[in-house]
Amino acid sequence: MRWLGQAQRAFDLMCNRLHSRHAFGSPLADKQLLQKHVFDSATEIQSCRLFTLDAARRIDSGDDARVEIGMIKVVGAQMVHNVVDRAIQVFGAAGLTDDTPLSRMYRLAREARIYDGPDEVHIQSVARRVLKAYREDGPGWDFGERDADVMYQAGT
Repeated sequence: MRWLGQAQRAFDLMCNRLHSRHAFGSPLADKQLLQKHVFDSATEIQSCRLFTLDAARRIDSGDDARVEIGMIKVVGAQMVHNVVDRAIQVFGAAGLTDDTPLSRMYRLAREARIYDGPDEVHIQSVARRVLKAYREDGPGWDFGERDADVMYQAGT
């Protein structure tokens, strides 16, 4: 959840900078490549927000949600890193200075992929749990059925 807040702050800084900075006779916000930065960042933030809400819902319903938690730890850390990186790109050299919070946010984003357990550990753990569902002709991993099971257990 803290990564979502950091990503939102970097996104706000990036979008404001795109409107305030001009190049080649128009605001940076008019440049297609930089509009792609906005699109990519917005979709990554929203995806992680929904992913986080889904994991929280599963936990609230009594599911241990280990797979979802492991996935969001990796995807969320990558998301905040990507969004902050794009914001720095928009700011140019100023994004690397202490004039904005972006340089500190970038360091924290990189650290996020280590201090909560290296990505590789979460990836291996999630993959093992998913593959276990397929072992010896098991039922497999059905994302929709998992939702139905959780709703049934919750009595909805």
